[in-house]
Amino acid sequence: MYIYIMRHGETHWNKAGKIQGSSDIELTDLGVELAKLSADGFERDGICFDRIYTSPLVRAVETAKIVAQKTLNPVKDGRTEREIVEGDSFRIDDRLREMSFGKYEGIRLKDIRDQDENIVNCFSHPGLYIADETGESYEEVFARIDDFMEHELRPLDADSTVNHVLVLCHGTVIRTFLSRIDGVDLENFWKIRQPNCCINKIQLQDGVFSSVQENILYYESEELTNRGIL
Repeated sequence: MYIYIMRHGETHWNKAGKIQGSSDIELTDLGVELAKLSADGFERDGICFDRIYTSPLVRAVETAKIVAQKTLNPVKDGRTEREIVEGDSFRIDDRLREMSFGKYEGIRLKDIRDQDENIVNCFSHPGLYIADETGESYEEVFARIDDFMEHELRPLDADSTVNHVLVLCHGTVIRTFLSRIDGVDLENFWKIRQPNCCINKIQLQDGVFSSVQENILYYESEELTNRGIL
């Protein structure tokens, strides 16, 4: 079985360079276009998904809907959005929501890096980051992704009707998946690049997750791959 872990399209806060986290920010017009280009790419490669999981945040759900229109198996031309979302193959899962950065959300990191060492540590030395009551710790994010991998994805390995799965989520969440699969330690967490609509192909076989290909993009833009990382 193959699992494709994908980041959502560009949002207004990605474009502005703001810390986003759990804030529910919509896609820009470009974000919608990147999602459409990704859907076209999956279609060209002949990839149809037997199941799609998405974070509940609107930027992820909207990206997932766009991809699902062309790739959710069985393919049915002219399916309405309601038919897609209400189907059993399209599932919204709260465990896939982005890490909450609490009081730091909506702020540009470059505007506060000289005043707040803690948030700088969050993205440069994550082992030193201390989440307060408004946010979420790395340990909490790893715990919910571990739960999703163990209790949602791993059982699918025994289901012969499921061959391709899409997991639509967020930058920090994807880095959490890849850290677990590739054995990356927390200090190197943010060295894993994940631009908007980046895709990572994972194989699950005999209960073992392994990385097949990371950083797949169905668009070309050096400028886009170097912004909106938070």
